[in-house]
Amino acid sequence: MFVLGIACSHAPTLLLPTDMWEETYRAMAGDVPQPNAASSEDKRTLEDTRLRLDSGIEKMKQMLTRSRPDAIVIIGDDQREVFPSWLNPALAVFCGEEISGHTLHNYRNRPGINQKINLAGSPKLGRDIVSGLIERGFDPLALAKFGLAGEEYEIGHAFARPAHFLGLAELGVPVVPLFLNMYYDPLPSGQRCYDMGAALREIIDDQSQRIAVVASGGLSHDPLGQRAGWIDQRLDRWVLDRVASGDGHALTSLYTFESDTLVGGTGEIRSWIAMAGAVGALPAEVIDYVPLHHAVTGLGFAVWAPHEPSYN
Repeated sequence: MFVLGIACSHAPTLLLPTDMWEETYRAMAGDVPQPNAASSEDKRTLEDTRLRLDSGIEKMKQMLTRSRPDAIVIIGDDQREVFPSWLNPALAVFCGEEISGHTLHNYRNRPGINQKINLAGSPKLGRDIVSGLIERGFDPLALAKFGLAGEEYEIGHAFARPAHFLGLAELGVPVVPLFLNMYYDPLPSGQRCYDMGAALREIIDDQSQRIAVVASGGLSHDPLGQRAGWIDQRLDRWVLDRVASGDGHALTSLYTFESDTLVGGTGEIRSWIAMAGAVGALPAEVIDYVPLHHAVTGLGFAVWAPHEPSYN
């Protein structure tokens, strides 16, 4: 059964010390002229922001531990880390035994920065999700391993980073990565993502295990793109207001029109839409929202904790 939902950003800034934020910011913003608000993020405010982000992450981590899950499903995207440019599944589920990956692959030569993640998979739960989605009109790709033609790949950052900062290895429960295309055309609609989340919830509720779901990605950002460093706070706050009020279905209106904001990393709000489908009218607790230019991202943390009856 479903015991907890978490939606969280996965920007590299969340895992980097503040003395590396400027370097990373410049690399991700590139040559794009930056908004005036970015200049207000000085050393003092960045240190305060670090504490604030750590507090939000710790709260999510504690709630996950208290929910006592037997397994965790992570909804995330892939950015050419597992699937090459010529293979672009809209939906895929990992059904293998073992998962590994790196949190900050671009910093693999910086001691103590990049972390290797090793997790157990859950082949049975993965297969149950694949079968259940097919029964409900979806056509997921089932993966038993990462890599093609004998080459081995690792899980991407959308999975490795939340797995690290939420302490999934220490929690010791198996993980099922669910890949949802959020970056590359052709892309699933908001309604399709919502319906997939609703189908996933039905499948989870048929399980005897206690299962938590983590939606990884977002909010508004366009790293290395035309709007790198610019954050659409009005969009982000609208998304958060909808999930906080239990009106997550309203998110299905996203991606129904052309927008310069909804491209790039902002496409990862699809994982939040899938979570909205999984929780229905259950309101979220929005733990925090930090529009941080040094992260080139509107950083959001939210949780959904369904009421469980007490048993005497």
